[in-house]
Amino acid sequence: MDTPPSNAGLLAANPARGLTATVCSVLAAVCLILFVPVIYLSVDLLAWHGRVSGDDPKAAVARWVSNEAAERVAAAPLSGHGILGTVSRTADHWTAPLVSALTSWNRWGWTNEGLLTELFGASVVLLLLRVFLLNAAAHLASGAAIEAAQKLRRDVYNHCYRMNSLATHPEQQAEAGEVITDKIERMQDGWIAARTTLARTLALALAAAVVLVLVNPWVGLAVLFLGGLVWLVAGQSAAWFRRDARHAERRAAARAADLRESLRLMLTVKCNLTERFSQNRVERQLGDLSKAARRRYRGEVFSRPTLFTVAVLTGVGLAYLAGRVVLGGGLSLAAAVVLAACGATLVLATGRWMGAFAQARRAKGAAADVAEFLDRRTDAAQPIDAEFLQPISTRLDLIEVSYREPGTGRMILEGVSMSVPAGSRAAVLCSDPAEARTLAYLLTRFLEPTAGEVKIDGKNVRWVTFESLRTQVGLVLPDHTTFADTVANNIGCGDTFTLPKIVDAAKAAHAHGFIQHLPYGYETALGDAGHALRPGERFRIALARVLLRDPAVLVLEEPAEPFDPDSAALIDDAIGRMASARTVIILARRASTVKRADRVFVIQDGKVVGGADHEAAATASQLARNYPARRSQSEAGST
Repeated sequence: MDTPPSNAGLLAANPARGLTATVCSVLAAVCLILFVPVIYLSVDLLAWHGRVSGDDPKAAVARWVSNEAAERVAAAPLSGHGILGTVSRTADHWTAPLVSALTSWNRWGWTNEGLLTELFGASVVLLLLRVFLLNAAAHLASGAAIEAAQKLRRDVYNHCYRMNSLATHPEQQAEAGEVITDKIERMQDGWIAARTTLARTLALALAAAVVLVLVNPWVGLAVLFLGGLVWLVAGQSAAWFRRDARHAERRAAARAADLRESLRLMLTVKCNLTERFSQNRVERQLGDLSKAARRRYRGEVFSRPTLFTVAVLTGVGLAYLAGRVVLGGGLSLAAAVVLAACGATLVLATGRWMGAFAQARRAKGAAADVAEFLDRRTDAAQPIDAEFLQPISTRLDLIEVSYREPGTGRMILEGVSMSVPAGSRAAVLCSDPAEARTLAYLLTRFLEPTAGEVKIDGKNVRWVTFESLRTQVGLVLPDHTTFADTVANNIGCGDTFTLPKIVDAAKAAHAHGFIQHLPYGYETALGDAGHALRPGERFRIALARVLLRDPAVLVLEEPAEPFDPDSAALIDDAIGRMASARTVIILARRASTVKRADRVFVIQDGKVVGGADHEAAATASQLARNYPARRSQSEAGST
């Protein structure tokens, strides 16, 4: 198995794209910050109507712009001078060089109409540029993340293919399904957020904080201090209440489940005359449920509304402070509007940054889970000097085979020995479905025996190649009959076999008749979104699939649910035809199957209790008749 990538680099398949996406995101934040001078000039123009002011506006304009602009101010009325009025009011401010740089070459902005038109044009250009940069960042980041996620999913699938135990354990299949879908999707979203939202909002928050301090140091520092205090006290308190509400919600769900269980126990309570015990138990459950509900509602009430109220009160207080500064002449109206805009931007950017940071942190946890999954070793390796298995010619033997289930330590098979001559039909009847399925997996080497040997023509299957073993031993399981694809692909599994060969296999399995009556014949789609088949029809599709590959040994597990009479007769006939040319081992569930077998083996509680001749058929038939009840008891026990 290839060495899996590290957690940090699981999705870093194209770092150049990621870096470019980050640069585009930061530039998009810069575009938003560039709205600050646009807002400032717009408010100043609307508030003063381009009027010049100050002790000596002509001298101020001449100092920062030109003598021509100063003569224009002196010759015309005091209003209507556009950006020249802003120059006269900022002559002694640190922003004067910036305003003068915008003014010296910008003669069109020396009028109110010209300046307003320029500001409108600048806003449109900044918005369009920001949209372009945001789209470019999203395109680059999502493209790189999707490409890397697809490669990672391919690695996970290939790793799953090398894990034999995953093919036989539903819980491992569920875990692998979560890894290849949810966890990698979470990594993908986190990687995109880190390269776009995280970088953009951080740059935007820092820039907004810098502008706050530059516009007015005291008011800016007050905004930052009070904002940090609100986040530290109110924000963290609200987060604690939210966490407590989630914990209470889980506890309430558990108590509600206990109440439902108490209702289901009503028969037990009445039969055993335990009404007082049950009533006290229900009262405790109701008390716990009410406490959990109070905690949940308390968390919902005190989290978001409280934080919102504190934030609004803080904003009102800051607005009051800014108003006092404006009335005192220490801050212009335009600068106050800029402060308000930067403060709002800082709050929104910080909130989005925290959300993106949490998303990236969840992605890091998912990356650790994926890396741990890829680090798992395969459990059944093929020896380097493995031999090619020839078709069976003499017999198939199980010699003192035992299998202990990993994790639980349960002994499913213990000392099982059986011998099946080549070309015969053997029926194996098991008292537990797990015994039958384990036997099938041992014969195809999806599981390795804890002890003992499985031999074909005297050769231990442990020392043969997987490909040759599974070419010679075909397996048909009732819960692996069809998948979401066309009928032709369900049988042929690709373009290896031509359609005439697929049709011949379907005819041999008695599936061609019903396939012809499907809406599109062999091109009819099956699965959840396609055409639905009956259990007997699905089983015949699986028989056609294995017949197409012509294995020398066929291991067949009969389904637990009964077939309809027509399907049962057709399947029995197909199996009878197959048995004439190959060795067939049937994991039987029907007494009729046992009667048709050349040899019968009965496995009960993991051990062979009868078999090898027809004297065991009576025992096997009795076990077959009782199998549905035994299976129900087994499932009830496992539940």
